[in-house]
Amino acid sequence: MKLNGARNQCPTCREYFNSNGAFEKHRTGSHGVNRRCRSIEEMLEKGMALRKDGFWVAEPMKADLIKTLESK
Repeated sequence: MKLNGARNQCPTCREYFNSNGAFEKHRTGSHGVNRRCRSIEEMLEKGMALRKDGFWVAEPMKADLIKTLESK
């Protein structure tokens, strides 16, 4: 996987994220107390989505926006 810009990989769970926001959303708990990575099931419950390219996003793109982008 190619990491550039805000794309990153969690050093703990090794999942890939498309943005810093998605990375932060996959973490839960308080720093220094009980901070951890969410499970795949927890990320899906939070509305996150795994894209075809293997990167997690904070939320899936809306269908109408996808159609607009594909028509360009």
